[in-house]
Amino acid sequence: MFSGNRKSLRLRLPPDLILTAPFPMALFKKIIITAFCLLILFGFEYLGFLVGMNNYFYDLAFRLRGPEKPLDRIIIAAIDEKTLAALGPWPLKRTFYASILEKMKEADVVAFDVVMAEASPDDPLLAKAIRKYGNAVLPITINEGMSIEDPTRMLSAAPAGHVHIERGIDGIAREIYHTLSFQGRNLPSFSSRIYELAERRTFPQSALISTQHDEKTILQQNLMRINYHGGPGTITRISFLDVIQGAYPSVYFKGKIVLVGITAMGLVDSVTTPFAEKRLGTSGVEVQANIVNNLLLDEAITVIPLEVRWLIGIVIGLLLYLFFFRMTEGMGLLLLIAAVILYSLSTFFAFTLRHVWNPPAATLISFLVLLVLAYIFKLQAAAISLGDTYDAIRPHLRNGGNVDYKPAQVKAGLSGVLTPKGIERQALVLNDITNQLIFEKELSDRILLSDIFGVAVFDPDGRLIIANRDVHNLCTANAISLDNRNIFVAELAPHVLEKGDYRPALERWLQTPSITVFLNKPETCYLKVDISLLSVAEKNYTLFILSDITKIKEVEILKGQIVSIVSHELKTPMTNIQGFSELLVGSLEGELNRYAGIIQEESVRLTKFINTFLDINRIEEGRQVIRKVPVQVSALIQQVEVKMQPSAKDKGIMLSTEILVEPAPILLDRALTEQALLNLIENAIKYSPHDSRVILQATERPDFVKIDVIDNGYGIRENDQRRIFDKFYRANAELPEDVKGSGLGLAFVKEAVEAQGGQVAVKSTFGKGSTFSLIFPKTATDRNKNRQR
Repeated sequence: MFSGNRKSLRLRLPPDLILTAPFPMALFKKIIITAFCLLILFGFEYLGFLVGMNNYFYDLAFRLRGPEKPLDRIIIAAIDEKTLAALGPWPLKRTFYASILEKMKEADVVAFDVVMAEASPDDPLLAKAIRKYGNAVLPITINEGMSIEDPTRMLSAAPAGHVHIERGIDGIAREIYHTLSFQGRNLPSFSSRIYELAERRTFPQSALISTQHDEKTILQQNLMRINYHGGPGTITRISFLDVIQGAYPSVYFKGKIVLVGITAMGLVDSVTTPFAEKRLGTSGVEVQANIVNNLLLDEAITVIPLEVRWLIGIVIGLLLYLFFFRMTEGMGLLLLIAAVILYSLSTFFAFTLRHVWNPPAATLISFLVLLVLAYIFKLQAAAISLGDTYDAIRPHLRNGGNVDYKPAQVKAGLSGVLTPKGIERQALVLNDITNQLIFEKELSDRILLSDIFGVAVFDPDGRLIIANRDVHNLCTANAISLDNRNIFVAELAPHVLEKGDYRPALERWLQTPSITVFLNKPETCYLKVDISLLSVAEKNYTLFILSDITKIKEVEILKGQIVSIVSHELKTPMTNIQGFSELLVGSLEGELNRYAGIIQEESVRLTKFINTFLDINRIEEGRQVIRKVPVQVSALIQQVEVKMQPSAKDKGIMLSTEILVEPAPILLDRALTEQALLNLIENAIKYSPHDSRVILQATERPDFVKIDVIDNGYGIRENDQRRIFDKFYRANAELPEDVKGSGLGLAFVKEAVEAQGGQVAVKSTFGKGSTFSLIFPKTATDRNKNRQR
């Protein structure tokens, strides 16, 4: 049975079923892929592809270690420039070699790294010296013609060995084979012969007599890595000439091993060694001296066998591999760097302290390969998890059940996130999810921030996406269809309470902040309808939010009724007061006449206030009948100008009209529009100083007609401009005391114009004047008449 959660899954099986549990296929694939990659890597090393890298590390280890002190027992007698200048050109007479054997008779070994394959008249003398002292070693070479060059027959009694040094593909000498099998002969190395004479024991060599008939084939055995103790000059060096001239007594050479060889520039066979970072070659005789030094000290470089290296690399690599899977990518990279540093240090210290070389290239590369594999496997798992997450999310999207919705198909695994096509598909799926999340967020935000009663959302094609139960019940009760957005708007339009043009056109409804509708089923209710667009992925979804304002509306209606009743009750007595005051003004004289005049003025002002208030109240409640007829705007403003000229002249203000282009007739409620203009002109005259000007201006545009009332008066402060159309609000408290007002004139203008589907705008600069604009949109009929003109 299984227990635990996703993070910890425990498998409990009966003992007899444990061995039959299926091996996880994913783990099996990881093991196979990892083994295959390591096999390829170690195959590259086996085939020699990593030799260059290992050689670089090998040479670097020498240079980092630095020179080491060689045996004082080993000396080089150098045939240098000074020797050649004094004893003659190369080759030297062999009498000098016989002489030097005499000078070095106390030495353990005198080895001549000088080829003596051609006979010389001096050979008998040299042969005699060799037989006398018995400590000489001569070289053997294999020339370019693939033939062996032994010392001459007279010198054949001396031990001889080959002087060939194995050079790498980069020309650096790192190895020597102490035994060569060529043309049926086993040739020991020059250095091993020196070792045998110096140590008085036989050097172990393998028998490699070839049975092949190919005389061009050289078989090699007894490989040794040369442990160079330094660059050129590390081995003690004396001049051949100094020895000949007796600068060194024979006792100086007691117990020494002397290698005689040429070091003069231009003649020396220079050998490149790991210490040659400046590309300075080392003479062949000094290389041989280093090899002899290794043999005597038993300090040759030991190379760890390939199989052992692989075993070490696999064990350490697999441990790192397990950690890579448990770490983040950043921590895994730090672990890789630490592992490379520690492994490199261990390799260097083994080389320096124990003269053991472990070629690190394959192991270090395996660390990197395992980190990359771990990252790829984790990325594969993450990609599969991402695909599973997409599959789990998709059914819950709004469009998940839509038959027309075709989500991008994403390939499972890395192919779904690394290939351009896969990335594109991932991006499409993510875009689908993002668009849905944006849609849900916008929808949620707007719903949560509203006093919601019902909500309905339509897609860009007008089809219903979502609607709550209250909207469904309400629409069903009032026979309003929710299947299509345009049908929904058309069937809701007859229930709109606001004045103006509310024909079923979505664009016009979107321009209105909110709409109030009245429905009487299943019970009487007032709803505020807010319409907005949700823009998601360049597509517009239409959101309808319905808020229940029944209680608020009932209170407003009750308030309006009370105010209307009170206003009507005031209107009759005020009419009586106004009539009696007119009689008193005509019959009284002196001080009483003045008092009667004040009563008359205030009764007229209060009567006008009441009438305006009742007009506004009637428009707000929708009881004002809007009678639109074709109106010639120019004639209307000229008529208004005539009516207001007396008031303007009394104030000393010039009132004029400007008609830039004769507007075509437009459908307006003439009475409401005229009263709105009278209110604006009255305000302009009232709030303008003497000797200023008020202008009535009419302009026509393709979609609307605009009437401007322009004055040079006191102006309106910017913070007052937002409230001047509120009822009872008066701005500019610092105006002269004789400027009186009720705060209802502009409120009436706004209600009267908007009831006809128009707009009121104001531009004002305090201290310079104001411009009030009445903007009336043209209907389709108005535009057709205009085109016919």
